[in-house]
Amino acid sequence: MKVVIIGNNVAGTFTAQNLRNLNNDIEIEIYTQERYPYYTRVKLPELISDKVTIDDLIVFKEDWYKNKRLNLHLNKRVNALNPSNKILQIEGENDPVVYDKLVLALGSTPNIPSIKNAVEMKTENKGLFTLRSIDDALDIKDFIKNRNAKNAIVIGGGLLGLELANQINNTNLMTTVVEFFPRLLPRQLDEDCGGMLKQEIENRGIKVILNSVTEEILGNGTVSGIKLKNGKIINGDLVLIQAGIRPTIDLAKNAGLNTNRGIIVDEFLQTSEKDIFAVGDCIEYKDQIWGIIPACMEQSKIAAASLLGLKKVDYKGTIPKNTLKIVGLDLTSIGMINPDKEQTVGWEILRRADKKDCCYQKLVLKDNKLKGAILFGENKIMSYVYNKMEEDVDKDELKKLLDLRTYNCNKCGSEYDEAEMGILFKDLPPDWRCPNCKCTKKEFVGNSST
Repeated sequence: MKVVIIGNNVAGTFTAQNLRNLNNDIEIEIYTQERYPYYTRVKLPELISDKVTIDDLIVFKEDWYKNKRLNLHLNKRVNALNPSNKILQIEGENDPVVYDKLVLALGSTPNIPSIKNAVEMKTENKGLFTLRSIDDALDIKDFIKNRNAKNAIVIGGGLLGLELANQINNTNLMTTVVEFFPRLLPRQLDEDCGGMLKQEIENRGIKVILNSVTEEILGNGTVSGIKLKNGKIINGDLVLIQAGIRPTIDLAKNAGLNTNRGIIVDEFLQTSEKDIFAVGDCIEYKDQIWGIIPACMEQSKIAAASLLGLKKVDYKGTIPKNTLKIVGLDLTSIGMINPDKEQTVGWEILRRADKKDCCYQKLVLKDNKLKGAILFGENKIMSYVYNKMEEDVDKDELKKLLDLRTYNCNKCGSEYDEAEMGILFKDLPPDWRCPNCKCTKKEFVGNSST
């Protein structure tokens, strides 16, 4: 049996690996328009600032593919798919590629919001960039050098946008981040932690503008800045847009597969065509798309088994989780981190906020089950959180792990529980007084959380 995979991103590459682990006899061909074997996109911003080389980014070298008997075809763009005849057409080649089973790991493309002149400026290489590939990073790096750029604007305060801003700043450019939402990392952080991150980023010399809509990219021969919806103009020699992703679906859509925002798959990652499966950023399952590495990894295992007829596990979606460094600080965000204010029944939040040490830990519980967590600047309980997600937990044990204490007033017995107040007792101002009897902080005695 011949299996063809289109895409050597994390979803495609690990689907290939999982297929080989399950079956040593099938023929596996991987086609990609990339010039490089599988590489990590997480560190692409560091390529711009010369912290890493291209070789550092490549995860699996050519020997890895040879040892697993995976036939990798670089610089091959698939421009047509015929499911009825089970053939693919490669751009610039006459002979079609025949398959028995097909995996679409088409990935995604950077989303460009509806900003006046944005598409034109990018298409015509006038100083507007998105970052998705090694070639994108090299283009940005060359532009900075050749144009002697001094000021950069990053539109988008997500994970990649902030790391991109950090590395651009490391090339000695004055850098400004413009974010549509009222806080940074709105999907990973709550308001308090987002504020802490903003302060830390600004301490590095990066300007952050929140709650702002970019209306227009300015410039004639090249980018000169942006205009915000409120009329404010920000000057810049280049603009970088990191505003989310769009699933790549054209190949599937033109071939008649069911698509919406993404390529629609069932619980076994099978598309509307019997022998075609899809994984990663390009898929849509139960009206949802993911665009995160953990989802790609999970889907690759299920797709490989399903393709081989081993449909023992069905896909139920992936709990959002990220563990990485953002501007040099550890960050873990997993599951439900900000329950809706209306959904108060059964929800509890334990929080430790130490602004002086830039440390924020938040655990979200519902009916004594751990449903989500934010660990910023301190990740010593990360393994506990990962192991206990969706399981019953002991609240006192969690308070001990977070080193949260309860303080009692010696005079009136009033309680100050750090887990519920959100501010460590030590961080209360010197003139703080007991809300009940008005005595000073000195009259409070701390107790351990156990």
